[in-house]
Amino acid sequence: MALEADLSCPVCTEVFSHPVLLSCGHSFCRQCINAHWTSSISRNCPVCRQISPQEPVSNLSLRNTCESYLREQNTNKERDGEHVCQIHGELIELFCQTDEQTICATCKKQRHKRHKTQQLQLAVRQRKGKLKAAVRPAEKMLSLQNGTAQDGKTQAKETERKIHDEFEKLHQFLKKEEDRRISALNEEEKERREKMKRKTRSLSDRLREVEERMKDDDVIFLQNYDSIMNSAKYILSDPELSSEALDVPKHLGNLKYQVWEKMKDICLYYPVILNPNTASTDISVSDDLTSVTSCLRWQDEPNPFPLHSNRIVLGSVGYGIGTHTWEIEVGNSRHWSLGVCFGLEGKPITEPLTPANGFWGLRRDGDSYETMTTGISRLNTNVNPEVVRVKLEDYADDTLEKKRWRKVRFFDARSDSLIAGFSEVPLEKKLFPFVIPEHQTVPLRVVPANIILTVEQKLSFRERHDVLIRVCIGFVMVIFIILAWKNDSQHK
Repeated sequence: MALEADLSCPVCTEVFSHPVLLSCGHSFCRQCINAHWTSSISRNCPVCRQISPQEPVSNLSLRNTCESYLREQNTNKERDGEHVCQIHGELIELFCQTDEQTICATCKKQRHKRHKTQQLQLAVRQRKGKLKAAVRPAEKMLSLQNGTAQDGKTQAKETERKIHDEFEKLHQFLKKEEDRRISALNEEEKERREKMKRKTRSLSDRLREVEERMKDDDVIFLQNYDSIMNSAKYILSDPELSSEALDVPKHLGNLKYQVWEKMKDICLYYPVILNPNTASTDISVSDDLTSVTSCLRWQDEPNPFPLHSNRIVLGSVGYGIGTHTWEIEVGNSRHWSLGVCFGLEGKPITEPLTPANGFWGLRRDGDSYETMTTGISRLNTNVNPEVVRVKLEDYADDTLEKKRWRKVRFFDARSDSLIAGFSEVPLEKKLFPFVIPEHQTVPLRVVPANIILTVEQKLSFRERHDVLIRVCIGFVMVIFIILAWKNDSQHK
C-alpha cells in the first residue's frame, strides 16, 4: 500500500499515467496537471503552490517504475489461488493465531515476531473442521427433513392407493347393485310381455269363437244369440285381459335411499380409527386403520412392559366429556393390552404405563389379567373375553364440592360382565384409546358399531293435533248443549 501511494498522482490519486515533472520537483499525470492549469489563473503546483514557468518534462524513470508496478500487480492477480501480502508483496503462507490474520514470512519477522503462528493450510483445515462440526446438526436436520419429506411423499402415494381401493369397492358395489336392479326390471318386463302374449292369444281365440258362432245358420244363430252375446260381453269384462302396466315405483321409489341402506353392509362405522403415525415399525396396521398386529414373536420379548417403548398404537381422536363406548376384538390371544391415555407427546419411551403417567388400561398375560397400575394388580376373574368393551363416562362425586371425574370400565362384551375399572380419572385432557398387540398371529380389531336408521315421517297439522282438535270440538258441543238447555228452561 505504501509503494502504491508513492506511485500515485496527488491529483487523481491513481497510479501515474504519463507522469511529468515540474520545476519544483513534484510529479503529476500530464492530463491531471493540464486540467488543473486550465481551471486555474496561474501555473502553480497543486502541492506546494510554486509557480512553474517552464513546460513540464516527461518523468521517464517514474513512468517505467509505474509500468513495472502495474505489470507485477496484474501478474499477482493472475496467480491461481495465491495471495500476496499488501505490505511486502510476498506470498501469504502463515496465519497469526494471536491477531487472527493471514501474514507472510516478512510480517512474522517484523510485526508478528512474538506471536503464535501456524501454517496457512493447517489453520484452514482446523477451522474447516470446526465449521463442519458446527453445521453437522443442521445437516442432520436437513437430511431428516428430506427423509421426512420423502416418507411423506411415499405415505401420500400409499394413502392415495388405499383411497382408490376403497372407492373401487364402492364402485363395484354400485355397479353390481345397478346390474341387479336392471336385471330385475328386465325380468319383470319379460314376464309382463309373456303374460300379454298369453292374454292376446286368449282374446284372439275367444273372438274367433264368437265369429265362428256368428256363421251359424239363421235359426241356430237366433236360438244361440243370447249365449253368443254373453260370451262377447265376458270377453270385454274379463279382468285377466286388462293391460299389464310396469311397476315403476317398485324400481324407482326411494332408489338412492334403498341403495344407501344396503351399503351399510360394506360401509361399516368404526367408533375408533387407529392412527398409523403412532405405530412403530414392528407393528402392522391394516389398510382400513381398524386392526393392528405385532410383527415380533412373543418369545423375542417375553415381557416388554410396563415400558411402552413406542409399541402403543393410539386412536386418532381423543374423547372429552360425555359417554363414549367402543369394543376391541382380542380373539383367542393370551397377550394383549388396551385402554385409554392422555397421549404420548413428550413422554419418555421408558415411562411406566400407570395412572400417574396418564395411562388407564387392562392387560392379559397368559391366564392372568391385571390393571395397569403401580405394583401387583392382578384381577380375580373367570372370564376370558374375546371382545372387550371399553366404556368412558364422566360423573360427579358425592362431596360438597361436586367435583367432576371420569371413569373407565372394561366389560366382556358377550356377557356384559364387568372385568375391571378406574374411577377419578381427570377431566382436564382428552383421553385417547390405545391398543398394544403382543401376539404375532392374533390381531386386535376395532369392532364396528351397529347403526340404526330411522325415518321421521312429517305429519300434517291435523294429524299432529288430532286429539286436541277432538277435545276442543267436544268442549264446544257441551257448551252449545248447556246454552240450549238454559234457553229451553227460560221459555218454560
